[in-house]
Amino acid sequence: MIYTIVVLMLVTLVHSAREPKQITLLNQGTIAGMYITRFRTKRIAAYLGIPYAQPPIDFRRFAPPEYTDLPQWEGVRNATTFAPDCMQSDPKKEDVQNPLNRHDELFAKLLESQLEEPRQKEYSEDCLYLNVYVPDDFKMERYPTMVWFHGGDFVRGSPNSINPFQLVLKQKVIFVSVAYRLNIFGFFSTLDNEASGNFGLLDQVAALNFVKNNILSFGGDPDNVCIFGHDAGAVSVGLHLVSSYSSGLFQKAIAMSGNVLAPDTVNIARKELITVDKVASAFSCFRKPTSKLLDCLRRVNYQALLDIGEPLAPWKPIVDNGFSNISQPFLTDFPSTMFQDETFSPVPLLTGFTNMEDALLFYKEGDDSGISQREFDVMREEMILSDITVDNSSCFTNQHHIQDAVEFFYKPIPPTNNETILRKLFLDFYTEKVYGATTYLLAKHMSKLAPVYLYRFDLKPFTDAANEGIPDWITVPHNFDLIFAFGLPYSALPEDLNKWDYRDKSISDIVMKMWTNFAWYSNPTNSGVIIQWDTFEIERPGFFIIDRQNFTMSTPQTINYKALEFWTDFYPKVLEIGTKCCKEVQEDSGSESVLTRKKLLNIIFINLIFIFII
Repeated sequence: MIYTIVVLMLVTLVHSAREPKQITLLNQGTIAGMYITRFRTKRIAAYLGIPYAQPPIDFRRFAPPEYTDLPQWEGVRNATTFAPDCMQSDPKKEDVQNPLNRHDELFAKLLESQLEEPRQKEYSEDCLYLNVYVPDDFKMERYPTMVWFHGGDFVRGSPNSINPFQLVLKQKVIFVSVAYRLNIFGFFSTLDNEASGNFGLLDQVAALNFVKNNILSFGGDPDNVCIFGHDAGAVSVGLHLVSSYSSGLFQKAIAMSGNVLAPDTVNIARKELITVDKVASAFSCFRKPTSKLLDCLRRVNYQALLDIGEPLAPWKPIVDNGFSNISQPFLTDFPSTMFQDETFSPVPLLTGFTNMEDALLFYKEGDDSGISQREFDVMREEMILSDITVDNSSCFTNQHHIQDAVEFFYKPIPPTNNETILRKLFLDFYTEKVYGATTYLLAKHMSKLAPVYLYRFDLKPFTDAANEGIPDWITVPHNFDLIFAFGLPYSALPEDLNKWDYRDKSISDIVMKMWTNFAWYSNPTNSGVIIQWDTFEIERPGFFIIDRQNFTMSTPQTINYKALEFWTDFYPKVLEIGTKCCKEVQEDSGSESVLTRKKLLNIIFINLIFIFII
């Protein structure tokens, strides 16, 4: 769960005396945008709150988006204000169901420190709108288009929070940010053709169709579209790679700090039966037939649906094959199976993660002492236990066989009681298993048919304000690579610009250039960057390492390839042997986990509390 860059257009962003050209949208009408200006001399054009589908309200609630018959208007529509965000709960640290993670809290605090006023949050069920940001050039070219899917664990997030000003201004790309339905509104399913689910993802498909039909009018190239996302947005990117609905609507993809092959990516129908029962009971609706259940749920007040319905389940995409004999499923099988079968769009891919994504989740505030050997063992064992937990509690698993294999691979040699070293070893274990292995496996699949560029972001900002609340031993936690990807050092209030270290500004220029190079040319170092970034090949795997020393390709000292092979090749075989007597319908993941990452972390923390008590 993350919050994408919560940066409004700063106080220095004002209307110019000259308005950008009006745009006529296919089968809709004409819109008028505005110029966003910084320091009076730098500006981009913005068209905000553009409807790309009919409002998903009343009979359209829990239904695919209607985008063949689009909203229309007479005259010129004002596209100078953001539309409301999709329905969601405001994050709170004490929210048990979806707590505000420490990395989200610190990142939001950093971003808010650069605003004169906090963004006023507004939510609505009528939320299927997008924003288009265009370079301000007098001559119109066919710019590449980067379509942004925000993160937030599929339960919250906003397209209106992102500030792409520097990206659009300096790199000459069109940037489109998309709202899509979240939580119960976007992912409730009756497991049949009445409400097949995956509505949030189908919203994204509708937005991509809008881009294909209209981006030429904004000066963009409909044949050069790059989908782009972080966290749940990155998972969305991966799901579009395997869905037939999305095929042909984009030509390249960027996935940051989120992976479609992670253990908790999708739900399956048999595990969602109880969710349908819970929802029916919670709103006193008849469970069957599902047509009556939907009639009932569509009459529920939208705020009540959110308040009561959101806590009922971990809302996310679902394998919807067989739900309908009317339409094609969005997701015909587990993503891991589809990539294994090479059932995906073979487009260039740029993907990676930070070197300490979840480190702040393990940080005990005010305590930099590291972890003990006992803590290391308990947390490691609980992570492995989550991979071998099965529905049938009476069946036998050879848990010790599996645990011993992992312990052997990760035990420190020579042995040590140094808690700082043990903490580093555990974070390496965690990151390699959860992020590194899934990224590596995705690259192995994709690189057979398309160029793949992998990266690991190790570069901690030089600016003190950007590191407030982050202990020295943590380099780059979740979200903090976005500082560089969106030019945050340039987005501060005028009086705070000098607080940003010049090195962070220079690095941000390079990162933005590489990401947009990929959007322009399918190669991050094609133009304006004299850096070597090799494509990933199975015979010659490589990650691009971004750190304070230099930007360079990985070596055995910077990437533990043996560990990645362990998790993607050897470990599944160990699991197969250890759970041979407990076969069930395969779960989708690189490690066949039936616990979500969030539940796993809760188990780890409970065990740590127990350790401290005794």
